[in-house]
Amino acid sequence: MPLRIIHCANFNQIRLKGCYLASLGYKLNNGLTRLGHQVVTYSDRDMSRAFGFLGNKTFFSDKKNNENFYQFCLNIKPDALILGHADTITAETLLKIKDKLKNIKILQWNVDSINPKVTSGGGMHNINNIKAKLPVVDYTVITTADRKLLSTFDLTKNKVGFIPNPVDNSIETARVFANETPEYDLFFAAHPEALRDVCGKDYTSKEVAAFLTREFPKQTLCFPKMNCPALNGAAYLDALKKSAMVLNLSRVNSDYLYSSDRMAHAMGNGCLALVDRHTGFADFFSDDEIAFYSSKDELLEKIKFYANSPQERMKTAQNGHKRYFELFNETLVAKYVVSLLEETYNPQDYPFPTIIE
Repeated sequence: MPLRIIHCANFNQIRLKGCYLASLGYKLNNGLTRLGHQVVTYSDRDMSRAFGFLGNKTFFSDKKNNENFYQFCLNIKPDALILGHADTITAETLLKIKDKLKNIKILQWNVDSINPKVTSGGGMHNINNIKAKLPVVDYTVITTADRKLLSTFDLTKNKVGFIPNPVDNSIETARVFANETPEYDLFFAAHPEALRDVCGKDYTSKEVAAFLTREFPKQTLCFPKMNCPALNGAAYLDALKKSAMVLNLSRVNSDYLYSSDRMAHAMGNGCLALVDRHTGFADFFSDDEIAFYSSKDELLEKIKFYANSPQERMKTAQNGHKRYFELFNETLVAKYVVSLLEETYNPQDYPFPTIIE
C-alpha cells in the first residue's frame, strides 16, 4: 500500500548555497517516489526564514513555522513523517501532530558527524539535536555504523541505526572511469580552515592542499577555495565529473562507515575514490574498487600510481562505481526507510548495517 509521506528537511530554496541537489534528502525523495509512494516536501529552514523579518530566522519565526508545520501536517494527513536535520521543528510540535494523527510514524535522519571530537558543524551540536527528538520519533538513522557513537542515544530505549549516503543514477550521471584523460587528476573539496584527519593526525584543508601541490607539481589539481574558486551546486558536480581521482577526507576517518557524502558523489560519478582504511569501508569494498590507504606514504603512492596508470585507474573506478550502486542505491535505501515506517523491517534484506538491535 503506497504511503503518503511528508519529508521535512533543508531543501535550501531561499539561501542558495551548497550542493543540496545531490543531498540525501533529494535522493531519498527519488527512491521513495520510484517505489510508488507520495512524497510532499517541507523545507523547514526556508519556511522559518519566510516567516521572519527580511528573511532572517528568529525565535518568533521558528514559533510561527512550528504552528504552520502543525497545520500543514493536519491538512496533508500523512501516514509517515521523515525529518532530515529539521532542527527548527520542535519535539512539542511533533507530539501535537502525533496526538491528532494517531497512526503516524516518524523517522529522523542525520548525515553529520556525531563524534564529540568534531567541534565545527558536528559533534555535540548534532548529538543534542538528535537527542531533542528521540522521545517522539520512532526511528533515528545516522550515516555512521559506529556502535560506540550510536550508543550515545541509549540503544536499550531508542531504535537507532545506520543509513548510507546513497547514490542515484539521475543525479550522479557521469562515468569518469570511461575517460582516460579527465581535466583534473585529483579533486579535494573542503573549507580551507576546516580540520581534516589524515591517518590519525589533524591538518587544515589548506595544509593538505599545499602538501599535495608540493608532492605533485606536474598533476592538475582542483582544490576549491584553495587553488580555484569556490564551487557550489551544479558547479561542484561539474568539477567532479572532470576529475580522475577524489580524495575523500572527513573530519574524522576512524568512525565505522562514516564518510562525507562526497564519497557517494565521487564514486557515483565514476571517479576513483581515495579512502582511509580506518573508515571500515574495506569491509564492503576491495582494493580493486577503492584506492585505500593507511598512511600518508601509501596515500602518495596510490595517487602517483593511478595518475601514471590511467587504465588501472579506470578499471578500479568502474568496479567501485558498480559496487557502490549495488550496495547503496537510492531505491534500496528508500526501501529500508519504508520498511522501518511500515514495521516490516528485516535486517537480512539489506547488504549494509541497519538498526542496531
